[in-house]
This record gives sequence, C-alpha cells and structure tokens, in this order.
Amino acid sequence: MRRAPHSLGRVTGDTPTFRPATAADEYACFVLFRRSLHDSMLRHGYLPPDAPPPDLEAAWRRQGAVSAHLTANFAQWWLAEDADGEPLGFARTIDRDQTIELTEFFVAPDARVAGVGRGLLERSFAADAGAHRMIISTTDAPAVALYLRFGVTHQTTGVDVTGTPRAVALPAGYEAEPATAEDVLAIERELLGHGRPQEVAFMLADRRGMLLRRDGRAVGYFFEPNAFGHAGPVAALDPDDLPAALAGLERAAHAAGLQTLDLTLPLAAATAVDWLLRERRFRIDPFYVLFLADGPWAKLDRYLPFNPCLFL
Repeated sequence: MRRAPHSLGRVTGDTPTFRPATAADEYACFVLFRRSLHDSMLRHGYLPPDAPPPDLEAAWRRQGAVSAHLTANFAQWWLAEDADGEPLGFARTIDRDQTIELTEFFVAPDARVAGVGRGLLERSFAADAGAHRMIISTTDAPAVALYLRFGVTHQTTGVDVTGTPRAVALPAGYEAEPATAEDVLAIERELLGHGRPQEVAFMLADRRGMLLRRDGRAVGYFFEPNAFGHAGPVAALDPDDLPAALAGLERAAHAAGLQTLDLTLPLAAATAVDWLLRERRFRIDPFYVLFLADGPWAKLDRYLPFNPCLFL
C-alpha cells in the first residue's frame, strides 16, 4: 500500500535528455519505480540491509492495473534519459476539472545526472498549470524541498495503519449498498471539489464500491479490498459518519478472509483516527506521507485515499 519514495539520486554536472513518454515506456517506468522504492526502503530502514531485490513480476501482478490506467489517462508524462538512452526518471500527472495531481515522480537511485527531478516537474507539473494542484508525497527531504517550489504547501500528514479485520457491525441506522459511478462522483465533488470519472470507473472495476446510507440518506462510501487486499478510498460527507464507513470496510475485509487491513490515514481525519486507533485497536505502521496542495480545497478530515496511494 505504501507510496513509492521520490528519490532524487546522486548527481553530477551532466545534462539529461527529456522526452514525452509513451505506452511503450510503461514497463520500464514501472521497473524504475519499484527499484527506487526498494532503494529508499533500504536507506530509511524499512527493509533489512540484506533484503533481496524486488520481485518485479509479483509487483506487476499487484499494481500493473493501476499503471495501465494511468498510462491510458495521463495529462503529462515525461521521461528523462542519459546519453545512452537509459531511463533516469519519470513524472506523470492527471488533470481532472483543472485539478492537476502528480501521480508518480521517480528518479533512478543511481542517477548521476544533474537537474533530472527539476526538469521532470517543470514539464509535467508546471507551477502555473491548472486551477488546483495536489501531491501525495513521502517525507524524502530533497523531493519535498523540490515540490515546495512548485506552488504547493502542507495540508496534513498521513500515516499507514494496519489491523486484523473483525466482523464488526454497521452502527444502528446505517446500511450499505453497491455504489454507482454517479453516487461516488456526487460525494467526491463535494469533498474533493472536482469530478474524476476516469478514476471512479477504474476503481469500480478494480474493487467493489459501497454507498453508505444513514436513515436512508446517502452520507458516504467505501471501496472494499480488491483481489490483492488494496482497499479505499473511504469518504463521508460529515466526519461523524466516517467511522461507520470504516466499519463497513472492516466487515468486508473480514468476510473476504483478509488477515490484515492496511490503510493510509490522514491525521486531519480525527474521527477516523479515533475509531481506528482507539476503538478498533489498529496500529501505526511507521511510514508517513505528506498531503501537499495549493490550498485546503480537499476535505481531508473526512477522506482516506485510494491504495496503492498513487492518487487521491
């Protein structure tokens, strides 16, 4: 579920070459992403020093569908290469109703060419692009310092939480039913300020979305775990309804036979923090992300993002 770190690599004074990426570059970018993740996990102590290299085939089975969706629906996608045509890094964005979200930004851990990260962001995430802008970032200091030059500021911090799902019941007065794209889009326009029909269609194909009702009125939704255990997003029009949505998700994860349920939890979502950590005894898995945006337009006090956490 963890979002891949944005390693800026080691640099010298050489000049990279930039070009628009195409579908033919998809797997090469995915390999770069997984190797960058592995390198950063080693450097930050999330993996033991002798951890084997990533199993790229297994990772592709788990996340290839997300990559394919972004390949088919990107706004900007740029690749940096060295003099031999080897990939040094890539960046990709989506544009939904003039809300630009940086979905991926990865630089090869052994990159030795100066200006790769800055050049990629200048082309894919220009400071004057769109009406609003969003990044879900790790706490990698060089990457964060670079992002802050591109018109975003800190909105809230997210933590990974994990727990053993139980057969928890929905609170009295709540019920859940399969959600339609229209149901989800109506709630997201209220919470995120924009519609993203491409992502909603993808999510509904990848995992079951459930509409939450309280006393017959639609108040939120939750997306149940997919075949690989990835769940979310979870949303509520009122923060007080977020625990009920999380209860429905936990119940679904238990019914699916999952041994663990992993979520990314914005700390601004106080009712979800209280429910998951105090009521349900989930624990924090010490991996942090930063929600960066050009303003507080996303209501992150009542929203948990999609996992794997490449976009809201």
